[in-house]
Amino acid sequence: MGEGCFGTVHKVRSRIRNRSKGGFFNRNQGNNAFACKTIPRAKVEDIRMLKEECSNLEDAKGHPHLLDFEETFEGDEAVHIISELLEGGELHGAIVELSKRQAYIPDDDAAWMVRNILDALSYCHDVIGIVHRDLKASNFMFKRKLDLSAKSRNIEDVKRRNSEKLREIKIIDFGLSTKIDPETNKVEGCLGTPYYVAPEVLSEEFYDSKCDVWSVGVITYLILSKQLPFLGKTEEATLDMVRNAEKHPPKFDSMRWITMDPLAVDFCRKLLQPDPSKRPTAREAMSHPWIVKHCGQPPPQRSRINQEHSIVVSPTKNDARTPLSEDSLTVASVASNETFDSLRSTTMEGNKTFLMESIPEQPCNDSTRSNKDVKSLLKRVFSPGKKNRSM
Repeated sequence: MGEGCFGTVHKVRSRIRNRSKGGFFNRNQGNNAFACKTIPRAKVEDIRMLKEECSNLEDAKGHPHLLDFEETFEGDEAVHIISELLEGGELHGAIVELSKRQAYIPDDDAAWMVRNILDALSYCHDVIGIVHRDLKASNFMFKRKLDLSAKSRNIEDVKRRNSEKLREIKIIDFGLSTKIDPETNKVEGCLGTPYYVAPEVLSEEFYDSKCDVWSVGVITYLILSKQLPFLGKTEEATLDMVRNAEKHPPKFDSMRWITMDPLAVDFCRKLLQPDPSKRPTAREAMSHPWIVKHCGQPPPQRSRINQEHSIVVSPTKNDARTPLSEDSLTVASVASNETFDSLRSTTMEGNKTFLMESIPEQPCNDSTRSNKDVKSLLKRVFSPGKKNRSM
């Protein structure tokens, strides 16, 4: 289904046999297909980081707008993660296709998409204690494929089906996610994607879950206008705009924004508030008038859905051969090819910002990249934060 420098995604079927069919596989059964992300062990540098990703996925299991985790396992040469199969494509792809057709996502569907994203984040932040830290256009997927063809005969029927599919949006890729410190309610580590990262991530050693809310503001701006609110000529310029967001506020003076519902504009302004103390939480943002206008009052906070917790992060040596647990491992997520999202991640040292390459978003030519180079590149993606933390 997809391939990158660090792994491959395959569509797989469950090997559990159907007793009613005499022990044969039931290939027509709709719920036995999954996605399997596989990464060679030789390319894994930070096993502990990968284990935390899988632990967070397990905690998030069951929420309708978070990728549904199944299990992890390891072989002698590779590690694997099994999750639900999402065949509807990425939000990024949908926006690109809409741009080609000079079309926009309807306001009510946009509001429902954002509301469901916030519901998922509220669950992550307030119930299971996780910050995602890498919300971007390619890290949202749909369960079913959208019909964006202009050739459809029954336009109204297509709009209705697309509306249902858009609202099934899911957050994927927990590769940069981390647990919230229960004592401080903070996390640390300067990493993310330049166009989506919150200002405090670039300037503060510790920050809270509202960094994800900023990213939702960027996503909302993108969904509504098909443009990014912070876009410099270079990634360095973009980071400078984000770091000094008070001096470079997002623009709302295009014809698209002028003719848009003022409540939608206000919603974006609220979420793109540079001062995190003045920015709403995910749960508070669900009560904004723009969201309530289209979606009604938010439902009560969900209680914890998945009570199982078989993957526990504990101190390990920085050794690619160290097993994650007695019977399970996790894998790195596979980045996808896109134009909205950055080709690099960021980290900080002192007051100076260094741009670092992220996992390449196009398939690699193995003849031109050694395993040593790949391992080094993967290591550079992750922030050195929490190296003294006991988990």
